[in-house]
Amino acid sequence: MSRVSPAVIVSARSRRPLERRGWLLYLLAGAPLVAAAAFLTGRSPALEVLPWVLLQGAAALTVLVTVHRRGLHRLWPWRLLGAGALLAWLATTLGWGVGQVWLHVPFLPSLYDLGTLVAYVLSLVALTALSLRGSGARGTALLDAAVITLGVAMPMWVFAIEPAVDGGVRTGAGVLLFLARPVIDLFIVGLVVRLALDNGRAPWLALLCASYLALFVADTLYLLDQTADRAYGPLSVVGWLGWAVLVGGAVLHPSVATAPRLRAPEAGRARAALFLGVALLSPLVSVLGQTFLDLGTARSPHDEIILIALTVLLAVLLAARLGIVARLAEERACELSASLRRQEALQRSLSHSALHDPLTGLANRTLLGQILQQAIASRSAPPALLMLDLDAFKDVNDTFGHPVGDDLLTAVAARVRALLPEGLLLARLGGDEFALVLPEGTVDDALAMARRILVALREPYRLDGRELHLTTSIGVLAGLSVASPAEALRDADLALYAAKNAGKNQVALFTPELREARLERTRLTTDLRRARERGELTLVYQPVVDLASGDIRKVEALLRWNPAGRRPVPPDVFIPVAEESGLIVPIGRWVLEQACADVRHWHERHGVSVTVNVSGRQLREEDFGDVVLDVLARYGLPARALVLEVTESMLLATTPAETARIVGTLTRLREHGVRIALDDFGTGYSSLSYLRTLPVDILKIDKSFTPVSGNADHDRMHAFTRAIVELSAVLGLTTIAEGVESPEQAALLQQMGCPQAQGYLFSPPVGAPQIDGLLHSIPWRQAA
Repeated sequence: MSRVSPAVIVSARSRRPLERRGWLLYLLAGAPLVAAAAFLTGRSPALEVLPWVLLQGAAALTVLVTVHRRGLHRLWPWRLLGAGALLAWLATTLGWGVGQVWLHVPFLPSLYDLGTLVAYVLSLVALTALSLRGSGARGTALLDAAVITLGVAMPMWVFAIEPAVDGGVRTGAGVLLFLARPVIDLFIVGLVVRLALDNGRAPWLALLCASYLALFVADTLYLLDQTADRAYGPLSVVGWLGWAVLVGGAVLHPSVATAPRLRAPEAGRARAALFLGVALLSPLVSVLGQTFLDLGTARSPHDEIILIALTVLLAVLLAARLGIVARLAEERACELSASLRRQEALQRSLSHSALHDPLTGLANRTLLGQILQQAIASRSAPPALLMLDLDAFKDVNDTFGHPVGDDLLTAVAARVRALLPEGLLLARLGGDEFALVLPEGTVDDALAMARRILVALREPYRLDGRELHLTTSIGVLAGLSVASPAEALRDADLALYAAKNAGKNQVALFTPELREARLERTRLTTDLRRARERGELTLVYQPVVDLASGDIRKVEALLRWNPAGRRPVPPDVFIPVAEESGLIVPIGRWVLEQACADVRHWHERHGVSVTVNVSGRQLREEDFGDVVLDVLARYGLPARALVLEVTESMLLATTPAETARIVGTLTRLREHGVRIALDDFGTGYSSLSYLRTLPVDILKIDKSFTPVSGNADHDRMHAFTRAIVELSAVLGLTTIAEGVESPEQAALLQQMGCPQAQGYLFSPPVGAPQIDGLLHSIPWRQAA
C-alpha cells in the first residue's frame, strides 16, 4: 500500500485556506485594474485597452477553469456562461484592441459589436436556464422574471430609451443594434433578481447578480451618454469591467458548489413586497418622469402608447401571477384539507390502537379501566367483573409455537364474544388473560355467565389441522362495592387465583376473606424475605432407622421458621409462599449448605447421610447441579452422603421440556454419587411411569400407606404397602416408610421386608445437638 508524503499533506492543507479565499483575492486584484481603466478613459486608447484585455481574459479563464474543476461543466448553462465570457474577451481583444486601437483593421471594430452582442445573448440564455433549474413550475419562474423586467423597463423607457430614440442617436438598423444590449439587460435584470429572491443566501449568486446589475448600470449610463452626445465615461467603464471581476469572483466562491441545487419560486413577503412596489411605483415613476421630461416640448404620439402598452402588459402579468398564487393557494388548501382528514383518520386509528388489543381487536386494559370507572361512578348497583385466564396456555406456545397460540387467543375471543349480549365490554388484559364487565350485574348473573363461558371454552379448537383442547379459570367479582377500577381488578384477580388453586377449570367468587388471605400472604412474604437475616430459619433433623439393626442410616433435614415474638409458622404455610415468591431458591441453597455442614462429622463417625428436600423451583434453575456439587466440594463431603428428595407432583406441574431438563440434571448428579429419593410415592397419577424414567435410588412410602392396627382399611393398606415394597425390591431401590408411630407398625413393616423407616416412634424432628445424643443412645436401638 502506497504512503502519502507528509510534505504533500502539509502542502494540501496550506492550499485549502487559499482556495477558500481565492475569490476575495481575485476581487482585490481586479479592483486596481478597474480603477486604472476608469482613470485612462479618454486619455490613451492604447493604454486604456490593456486593463480591458487583462480583466476580461482573466474572467474568461477563471470561469472556464473553475467551472470544469467544480464539475459544473456538465450543466450546459454554465458552459454557456463560460462561452459568453470567452466571446466577450475575444471581441474586446480582436475587435477593439487589435482592430481599432493597435492595427486599425477596418472590419474588426464591427466584430467587437457583434461579438459583444452574442456574448449578451449567451448570458441571457444561460441565466434563463438557471432560473428554470428549480424543482417548481418553470412558467412561474419566467413570469416572475417578466414582471421584474417590465417593472424596470417602464422607467428605463421613459428616462433612457425613449430620449435616445427621439434624439436620433442611431438611424435605421443601427437603432436596433444600439438598443439590443439595453433590452437584453432588462431581461437579465429580471432573471437575476428572480434568482436572488429565492436563493439570496448563496454568496456566489449574490456576486453573479451584482456582476450583471453592474453591466446593466454601465449600459444604461452609456445610453444616456450617447443620447447627450457624450463619450462613455469612467462610471460605464467601472460597470463593464466590474462585470468581469464579479463574475470571476462568483465562480471562485466556495458556495458555488450549491449551484446545481437552486430552489424553485416560492411565495414570500419579499416577493409580495417587490411585486407591490413594481405595480405601484413603476407606472407612477414613469408617468411623472414622462410628464416632467415633456414640459415645454412636443409629445410624440408613440410615447404614451408604448407606456400604456407596457402598463397593460405589466397588469396582465401581475394578474396572471396572482392567478397562479390563487391556484397554488387553492391547491395547498385542498392538500391541507386532505392532510387534516388524514390526520383525523390517523388520530382515530391511534385512539383505537391505544384502547384496543392489536391481536384480537378487543378492548385493552386502558379502555377497561375507563368503562369500569364510568360504571362505578354512574350506576346505582356495583358492576360485576369476570377475570378469565386460560389454563396451561403456555404449553400451546411451547409445543406449537406462538403463531398457533395467537390463533387460539383469537378463537377464544370470538367464542366469548358470541355469548355476550350487545353492549358488554370484553377486554384482553395481556397474554392469555381476559376480562368482562357486566354493568349492574348480580352475583347470580355473573356466575351464570361465567359457567356458560367455562362450558363454551372447553369445546375443542381446530386450528391448522390440529385439534386443541383448552380449559379456563374464572374469577368473579359481583355484588360488592368497589372504590376504583384498580380495586375491582385486584379483587377479581384474587378470585381468579383462588380458582387456579382449586384445581383450574373452575369458577371462584370473590369474598372479603380472599383479600384478607392475600394480605396475610403478602405479610408472610415480606417477613420471610427478612427471616434469614434475622436468624429465624433453623434446621431440624428426623432420623431414618434401619428396622433390622436399629441404627440411624440417614437424617432428613426439615426447615422451621420461628419468627421473633410470634408463634412458629408451619412449613405447609410458609413453603408455598416461598415457592410462589421465588424465595425458595436462596432459602433452599442455605438449607443445602447448612445440612452439609451439619452432616459432615455424622458421616465421618457413623456413616450417616442427609436427605434434603428440593423444590421444583430450585430444580428449574439452570445452575442447580453446579451449586450442589460446589457445596459438596466446599464442605469436603462425598456425594454418597447426600440424598436429594423430590416429589412426583413437582414433575407433574412442569412441561415435558422442563421435565426432560430436570431429569437430565438429576441424572448428572446421580452419576457423581448423589442419591435421589422420590417422596410421597403412591399419591400421584403416574408413579410407575416415573419409576421407569426417573433416576431414582430411594422410594419413600407416604404415611397414608403405613398400616395401622384396627383400621378398617387395614387389609387394603397392608396389600398396597407390601406391593410397593416388593416393587421397590424388584427394581433394586431402597424403601423408606414414613409416619411410623408404634412398635406394631415397625414390626409389620419389617415383616413385609421394608428396610428403613422414620417417624415419631424413633424421634420427632430435633436439632443437630440432639442427633449427636441419639447416635449414641442404647434405648434408640431397642425402640427399633
